[in-house]
Amino acid sequence: MQQQKIEFRKERDFSSVLGDSIKFLKQNFKPLISSIILVTGPVILLTGLAYSYMQTVLMAHSFSGAGGLSMFNETYFISLGSVYVLMFINTVLLNSVVYNYMCLYNEKPAGEKITVSEVASRVWSNLGLVMGSMLAFLVFIVVLAAVVVLIGIGIGSGVGSSPGAGGVILIILLVLLLFFGILILAPAIAYIVSAGFYVVVRDKKFIFSAFGTVRRYLSGNFWWTWLIMVVALIALSILQVLFNLPATIMTFSQTFTRLKHITDASSMANQDTPVLLIVFYTIGLFLTTCSSSIIHLICAFNFLGQEEKHEGRGLLSRMDEIK
Repeated sequence: MQQQKIEFRKERDFSSVLGDSIKFLKQNFKPLISSIILVTGPVILLTGLAYSYMQTVLMAHSFSGAGGLSMFNETYFISLGSVYVLMFINTVLLNSVVYNYMCLYNEKPAGEKITVSEVASRVWSNLGLVMGSMLAFLVFIVVLAAVVVLIGIGIGSGVGSSPGAGGVILIILLVLLLFFGILILAPAIAYIVSAGFYVVVRDKKFIFSAFGTVRRYLSGNFWWTWLIMVVALIALSILQVLFNLPATIMTFSQTFTRLKHITDASSMANQDTPVLLIVFYTIGLFLTTCSSSIIHLICAFNFLGQEEKHEGRGLLSRMDEIK
């Protein structure tokens, strides 16, 4: 039996955003996950290798008794830089795969299959725009963070010079303000960023123009969006912690145990640790990457519902069909 195609242009409430996201994932699980794995797979594998190597370097210093600044040598920073570059590429590819797949799904007639080669072709065709947008966004975040740090240092210096209980109360108030500010703004910012990249892929807009579109439709829907994002992020975080638990357990056990009871006869077993770390980190990264597609689907369907609420194009189209 042919599955009913999900209508993109319709208003959605809390339950229908989550429901349509799960329904879309169920309908397209195999081709979507296959596209994610085949397009991003080589980068995920390289990221697993780089990250496990970085952990091995840290453990080697720990086991040898070295510590302090000697742990952060040239090899460590090269591996750390490689991990960040690969994670950047992986994020770009994941956004591009998920959102290009959604666009193909919306464009094709109901029941027509979407192939991995079609998705890959679309990804490569607009990869420059997505990567440029991601790079520009990261530069903006770095500059903004530097400004915030400088402002924080200035405020901290002023507060530190305040005598007595007044200075302590002011510090507490600033900490509480920062905490609640992050609690309120972080989910909304995560939504704007993710939905913004959907607009980048769909409308071929640069990221800051896409942010403006998302923010305009977000007006009047802030708290519903905040609630959706909080629920989705908490659920996804728990899931991804479980995916990475084997690698985390191995890393902590190897780092903090120091292997004092290991004898020369069993030292060969210790040589397999990097291989096991590569396996655990790579599997965890594959599962984390695939599960991250869920939050992208939720953000896209929430944006589409808000867009329809403001524009009403889907309703007008259905009225024309009736006529």
